[in-house]
Amino acid sequence: MKKVIPVLLLSLVTSLVKCQENESEYFLGGKPSYASNNDIGDLFQQLSERNPSLAKVYDIGKSAEKRKLFAIQISEDVQKIRTILKPMIKITANIHGDEAVGRQMCIYLAQYLLENYSRIPRIKKILNETDIHILPSINPDGFAKSKEGKCDSLPGYVGRINANGVDLNRDFPDRLEDEKTVLLKSRSRQPETAAMIHWIKSEPFVLSANFHGGAVVASYPYDNSIYHRECCVESKSPDDRFFKLMAHTYSENHPVMRNGKDCNETFTNGVTNGAFWYELNGGMQDFNYAFSNCFELTIELSCCKFPLANTLPDEWRKNKKSLLELIELAQIGVKGLVRDTNGYPIVDAQIIVENIEDKTIRTTTRGEYWRLLDKGTYTIYASAFGYHSSKPQVVEITDNRAPVIINFNLKPEDSNDGKANYQHLVVERDSVGTNGTIDFLIKPKFVHHSTLEIEEFAKRIARDFPSITRLYSAGKSVNGNDLWVLEITKNPGKHTFGVPEFKYVANMHGNEVVGREMLVLLTKLIVENYMLNDRITKLVNTTRMHFMYSLNPDGYDISTEGDRTGGVGRPNIHNIDLNRNFPDQYGTNKYNLIHEPEVLALMNWTLSIPFVLSANLHGGALVANYPFDDSTNDFDPNYIGPKTKYNPTEDNDIFSYLAKTFADEHREMHKGVVCDLFPKEKFENGITNGAKWYSVTGGMQDWNYWKAGVFELTLELSCDKFPMAKNLPDYWDQNKYALIKFIEQVHHSIFGYISSSIGHPIVGAIVLLDGKKHGSYSFENGEYWKLVLPGKHNLTVIADGFEAFNQEIVVPPFEQSAVPMRMDITMMRDDPQHWSSAHDFRVLDNVVNTKYHSTGDLNKRMSELENRYPDIAEFEFGGNEIDIEYHKIKMTRNLGAPEETKFHILIMSSFFGGSNAIGKEMTLNLARYIAQGYPQKEPPILKLLDNAVFHFLPIINNFDEDIVNQYLSNTSFCDPKKSEDLADKILSPEFDRKKDLFMQFMKKEQFDLVLSFSSGGNDMHYPPQSSNDRYPIFSELAQYVMKTEYNLPPQKCPQTVLRNNQMEIVQSLTNMFSKLYKIPLFTFDISCCGMPPQSDLATIWRRNHEIIKNFIHLIDTGVKGLVKDFETNEPLRSATVLIYGNERVYNVSKNLAQFKLILPKGSFDLVISSSGYSNKRFTVIVEQGVVKDLGSIGLEKFVPGKSDVVEMTFDKPKSSSGAISGYVMDTSNHPLENARIYLIVPKDKGDIETKADKIGFYKLERLPNQDVTIMVDSAGHESEARLVHIGTLGHTVNGVIFRLAKQEQVMGMPRLLFIILTGLILLVFVACCTFCIHFIKTRKELKVENHRRNYSFSLLPQKGKVKELFADDEDDDETDLFTSPIRKGMTVRPYYDESDVELEEEYDEDADSQDDIIVVQRQK
Repeated sequence: MKKVIPVLLLSLVTSLVKCQENESEYFLGGKPSYASNNDIGDLFQQLSERNPSLAKVYDIGKSAEKRKLFAIQISEDVQKIRTILKPMIKITANIHGDEAVGRQMCIYLAQYLLENYSRIPRIKKILNETDIHILPSINPDGFAKSKEGKCDSLPGYVGRINANGVDLNRDFPDRLEDEKTVLLKSRSRQPETAAMIHWIKSEPFVLSANFHGGAVVASYPYDNSIYHRECCVESKSPDDRFFKLMAHTYSENHPVMRNGKDCNETFTNGVTNGAFWYELNGGMQDFNYAFSNCFELTIELSCCKFPLANTLPDEWRKNKKSLLELIELAQIGVKGLVRDTNGYPIVDAQIIVENIEDKTIRTTTRGEYWRLLDKGTYTIYASAFGYHSSKPQVVEITDNRAPVIINFNLKPEDSNDGKANYQHLVVERDSVGTNGTIDFLIKPKFVHHSTLEIEEFAKRIARDFPSITRLYSAGKSVNGNDLWVLEITKNPGKHTFGVPEFKYVANMHGNEVVGREMLVLLTKLIVENYMLNDRITKLVNTTRMHFMYSLNPDGYDISTEGDRTGGVGRPNIHNIDLNRNFPDQYGTNKYNLIHEPEVLALMNWTLSIPFVLSANLHGGALVANYPFDDSTNDFDPNYIGPKTKYNPTEDNDIFSYLAKTFADEHREMHKGVVCDLFPKEKFENGITNGAKWYSVTGGMQDWNYWKAGVFELTLELSCDKFPMAKNLPDYWDQNKYALIKFIEQVHHSIFGYISSSIGHPIVGAIVLLDGKKHGSYSFENGEYWKLVLPGKHNLTVIADGFEAFNQEIVVPPFEQSAVPMRMDITMMRDDPQHWSSAHDFRVLDNVVNTKYHSTGDLNKRMSELENRYPDIAEFEFGGNEIDIEYHKIKMTRNLGAPEETKFHILIMSSFFGGSNAIGKEMTLNLARYIAQGYPQKEPPILKLLDNAVFHFLPIINNFDEDIVNQYLSNTSFCDPKKSEDLADKILSPEFDRKKDLFMQFMKKEQFDLVLSFSSGGNDMHYPPQSSNDRYPIFSELAQYVMKTEYNLPPQKCPQTVLRNNQMEIVQSLTNMFSKLYKIPLFTFDISCCGMPPQSDLATIWRRNHEIIKNFIHLIDTGVKGLVKDFETNEPLRSATVLIYGNERVYNVSKNLAQFKLILPKGSFDLVISSSGYSNKRFTVIVEQGVVKDLGSIGLEKFVPGKSDVVEMTFDKPKSSSGAISGYVMDTSNHPLENARIYLIVPKDKGDIETKADKIGFYKLERLPNQDVTIMVDSAGHESEARLVHIGTLGHTVNGVIFRLAKQEQVMGMPRLLFIILTGLILLVFVACCTFCIHFIKTRKELKVENHRRNYSFSLLPQKGKVKELFADDEDDDETDLFTSPIRKGMTVRPYYDESDVELEEEYDEDADSQDDIIVVQRQK
């Protein structure tokens, strides 16, 4: 026996040595060092790549200084979904940046586990049974500021705190704080804390450790108590027993900690209750336990917070065993699943242990739970809302490493046997006609409803369900049909805080009717199930829904059932497609130049209600379509690339989610079903970006997003546009739940009040997420809503007069039933002087103590500007008759020098007396802004003054005493009333001296741009474009002006007769100045009121400051040049410049013959002409912020038969194919319309051709990238062929001009000979015709003579006269041959002896007698 014992000991030692030899700690080799944050990311990535089945790297967010918070997940089959009931644990460190040992321990632990997975069975077992997440640094910013070797924190706790100066372990929600304190703290929550909160709340962690430094002890909850003492009072948690087990497990396996005597502090057995040691509020370990299922320890690892790196290997050896033992504690206690009687998992069920009821564990979305328990006997049961609690079960925990599995099946409360129908939190898509989760109480008739029937239906619903519905009209169609809207909500008729606004709009295209009928059925379903079905009841109680059944009732009235793809009824009664008629962010075209009544009504309706989410119901496809619907290419006349272009919004993640949510809930859409009429249209997952599908300019969904701030989808619900009524039940089954589900998405939002520090609501605040420029806006009561997806977001709120609000928020994961997240925001007033210094050259008069200036005050201010800035400002008030009437100030550099080469810009107050008050203040502010920028040598201002002459005209309609009295006598004063405006005088044909002088001023200066101000909205009115114009220049300029850094909230100004009339006058003035004087007039509606309160002037100036600056900087972009005779170099002062494709013609200056054009960026074709000279054409690429100088352009005198000098510019290729464009004209420069241009070489491309338009322009596209030969034919002209080099990059060759001579050969002979021969032939033909006619006439006369030989006459003339036959018997001057049977008053008619005998009547045209002759035929 004595021999056996040594052998066994030797064997044991040998096996231990072998095991130790198999273990790898390669990471301890080399010189120890601390890893930087980037090093952690790189190392974790390498570990993941080397161990793809065991490790996955990710980050949970970013620090205040944008450093990523790296984490690594380590487990078996990490790329797959976590095995059910496998517990998740986390190890974190470095929440105090200067406590660095734990940071490196986390890195070592990750390396150790991965390296030894296949070496040590224990490690393999741990990774197979546990999902481990390691996050080495919660505070990388603090670590970066800390210093190695410093055992205590730096002065001011630099390094301990984060970059914003906050102790992150005091920044978590605390269990003892009231709701108000938690809310206030949340507003300043640090990004690191927010990331941790989201991570902890979103993942079902079971056990956790957080490493600190500065002591050696394992601390367990709670960290504070209700007594709020500094120390020495233990604050036990309900799970105090298990926490002590965790703490002792760690300390007892740590060779230093278990002694409890290190760092000059004593801790019994190396453990302590947090509050007993010292109290702290807002700690992370208490948050884990109180607000989630996770049990966390705070483990202090070293006396020195940031020891030298050479101590790290020793620290690893001290902590390795403790770490492994702690991880294995995740496997003890009880775990299992909670399900209903049908086997569905129950989310959020509670696991309750008797005597530990104060801490319940809740189930995951998969119905899992883990209840950590020490050895012992426990009574446990499960409970869930809507279910009977389970029977208590007694369980005995005997082995610390083998959990007991107990599954619970709960019965619903409305059933004793568990088989009754009830709703599950996990909702499966219903098949047609099954499961009846929500159904009609009274089965509907599936029929198509006429316009009148829709109205009757809506009125009946509003009458029968008045407590939850309200019917109203949003406007009228062209034919006068009401655009009915039914509102459905708990409190109809008013907006309620916390209740988001939602709308469905159907039947925009009159022949697309499925959406119309779906809304009818949805309405019926909702009202019938209210208070009977929980889902519908909640929807009505928490949402304000608006259903517009038909936006185009006129089109519907002429549509036909059975129409699958037709167009009858699609447009409105004016034949306008309403979904092409909305304002477009990229431009204006003939489709949206004038807005239809239906479109105007919908826009006004949308802007009058703070909608959050919307959908537009269409037909003809099966897809959920999201913005944008078009792109800049659709308004670029030179673009020849692909017709479709993927163009997502900034919020593409939200739009994609919304589209996929609808498609997934739709019975067929998510399958990507292909409509049989469009077999090439296939949509993956049933969703698409609009512009990627096909381009729609002027679409409604884009306008909702970029202008109104509403998220809208276009939902195509059916392959057929107007299906037969028998198919409606199937469409309803497909769409029912999808329509409900989409409405519910409006609650995936954050919302709340935005108010000032003293509680006043802030209207029009812009709410932005994650640095995006597109925002949502606060309403009249300061309420805001913002759709948002789960995760971490940076929230920014901007409001005029307030400091920007910034905060990182964490949006929890979507539950099955969406609940919006409330977050009220308090904003602090900013210092207007700071704003002025930053944006307005510190012109304090523009923002401090603002007031209205009288006429005398304005003159004084303009005189002061002249005196203060004599180099650039000149006050014009009496030099001539115009100046006497209109006092103004001129600004430019080099006053008195020639101004011919400069742009001339007029800034004027207003044409209207009602808007003059606000307009003159804005004009004066702008003058002061430019003037003050000059002495500060601001480059943009110096550039403006070098290139332009500014005329500021603030006084047009005198600010008379009457307006002042109106303002002072009425606190709600808005629009002054003035008997006559300059606008009225200008448009009147009557003579008026004031008008005449103003028009003289406009003609004299020939302004390049004019800006006037108006009120009543927030729009920019600009010169009209012809529908035939190729380039929408003025609309693009207006869009540039109105484009601000952030989308400004639209002003909802009440419409009045006065304002509507004013808008019509603005348009008339704009048209007049554009057409008669070629002066582009822009009018900016700067505020709702023409005379808002004086205190609002600063706010209005600040809100519109960027827009007004954009306007004056329009002159920074364009083209200029001189036009001269090519041979003599003399200026051609009568030359003109035409932007080819547009009707507007620009004249050159009278002296230097200079042209200067203000243009948006883009490519333009310029045609320069002068009488007696050949035209010259250029393609000019205009870049933003550059006035391109073309220099001197010489025109050659025109020589008949000689082609113009063609200068060709190769544009940057936009496609892989080439194109050629130009003009076809005759030798007299007349365009040849319908000339045929076609490709002849290479011959295999011979199907490429086009025709010239009415001004001779052509564009031949899809050409191969090589030398090509094109031919031009035109009737009556010689054909011409030309070789053109395109190149290999697909260039567009512009300016290829053909001048076709008239054909001199006709039918192979000279033109003159052809004309002579043709004339002779015609002459012979006429002679022959004349002869034939004479011959026929002669034959006819001979025939008459032959007839007369057989006739007798009834009377013989007496005394040279011929009397009428059958004259009265009393007439003595004729001889009767026979007695007349006819008396006076009787009717004379021819007599026939036989019915078949025809009366032949001939007249002798040569006879002198005027008597009628009756002939009688003899009997044969």
